[in-house]
Amino acid sequence: MTGIALDAVRPIVRLASAAGAGLLLGLGLACSSGPAPESSGIPGFEPTMKTVPIGANDHFSVLDSNDVIVASRDRSLLGGIFLLLDDAQLPYRRYFQALPPRTAVGLIVQPADSAAMDSVIRNSKAHVVVWEHVMIPRDREGNPLPIARFLVASVRSKVARAWVLGTDTAAGPGPLQDWIVAGVTQLVTGFPSSRTRNAQLASQLGDLIPIDSLIHTPIPEISVPSGVASDATFGGDQRVDSRGRPVQGTPPRKQPRETIAALESASLIEFMWAREGRGIIKQLVDRTRRGEPLTAVIANAVSLPHDVAGLEAAWKASLTPPKPAPKK
Repeated sequence: MTGIALDAVRPIVRLASAAGAGLLLGLGLACSSGPAPESSGIPGFEPTMKTVPIGANDHFSVLDSNDVIVASRDRSLLGGIFLLLDDAQLPYRRYFQALPPRTAVGLIVQPADSAAMDSVIRNSKAHVVVWEHVMIPRDREGNPLPIARFLVASVRSKVARAWVLGTDTAAGPGPLQDWIVAGVTQLVTGFPSSRTRNAQLASQLGDLIPIDSLIHTPIPEISVPSGVASDATFGGDQRVDSRGRPVQGTPPRKQPRETIAALESASLIEFMWAREGRGIIKQLVDRTRRGEPLTAVIANAVSLPHDVAGLEAAWKASLTPPKPAPKK
């Protein structure tokens, strides 16, 4: 269940520093042991931890800063998700030249948790709210197993998608096309990597969808890849040994049309951003909301072809760059 409020996002000044990163690391560790921190001491940041009672003998914890709120009855989950969301703001800002809206994530461990946390989440005035059901895996003896890897992949993808869908709609009321949502979501999450994504597409050149068809292709949320950097979801990501020499990786496995559409969307949008630079993704989002076609976005581009056929040819060529000439 994801709720998104589309209020205008007020400018926020953030201070990114090594001290801040160290503070968050300590904060994450403090979630499972030690006293709850009261304040970071960094102006404009100041994450705080508070405990909210649930009845007489139970409670949940809330980790809060100016930009991010994470709530759960399991304190050990808070620090990692908080770090994840704080870090994810950087790629969003790179592509949209603005910080994402204030975001709250409620981690539901027990069925009644969402009702217990609802008033706190609503009072936080977060513009984007994501609820995540947490199924804690256990070993044969019943001991809980680490779930950070799976939880991070799921929450990161849901939040990034909500941020993209919740971008400022002042440009127009129109909905975003699926290819834009799927593509930009992957750029914000950073998964899969550009090299892995393009290797997969290069292995299925015959299955690529023409751009004129791609922009009208339905791409369900479940088809948008989500994971963490070390996941082997896609093959073809070249690894190196301790001396930097290439190690042959697993060949890419053939992916279904919906996955190819999602990967192609991210690859194409990233290609446009790499060629044209700042502002092109924001223009793509704004003009699409106004009902303008892709041709209107690239018509006045400086470093991109001005027609869809030329854009498609240039992008496809980037998937299979020419091999360097042999040394004489």
